[in-house]
Amino acid sequence: MNRGIFYYLMIPLLLFLCLLQSTAVGRLKIAGVKPDLVLLLVIIGTLLYGMRPGMLWAFIAGIGLDIFSGGPLAASSLAMMAAAAVAGLGHRLLSRFNPLVPLMAAALGTIAYAAVYLLIFGILALAGWSTRNLPVFEAVRDIVLPVTLYNTVLMLVLLPFLNRMPESQDL
Repeated sequence: MNRGIFYYLMIPLLLFLCLLQSTAVGRLKIAGVKPDLVLLLVIIGTLLYGMRPGMLWAFIAGIGLDIFSGGPLAASSLAMMAAAAVAGLGHRLLSRFNPLVPLMAAALGTIAYAAVYLLIFGILALAGWSTRNLPVFEAVRDIVLPVTLYNTVLMLVLLPFLNRMPESQDL
């Protein structure tokens, strides 16, 4: 079971990125859009090591994001786990060495994350537990689609590093 040091550093890296995501990543804005570095690390970890550890990392990262952001607890976890489930298809079923697989995992993972997160906010608003009125179509147009593009471009930049990482030996 040769997992590499990256496997064992994932949780500290994710928690560090959760802190950065809620504080300093705002400085990486391009046209008002900031990347979701925590989501990208979860997707990369899932592509490298599979869905089971990816789900664990997604859960932990989501709790970290919710603690630092003040959002509804476990909303980010459920959304991250949806993204990890999408990215998990690229671990064994598809080859992550095909450049389209990580790019599609980043794009579809970001969309899955946003869809679940917006769904949770919609359910909370319908139940009367949230006073926030979130215009869904404007959120998709102004936030989700630009972040999806930003995350996909960042994954394109990270592809050479991703392909140098050793494949997990787990079955």
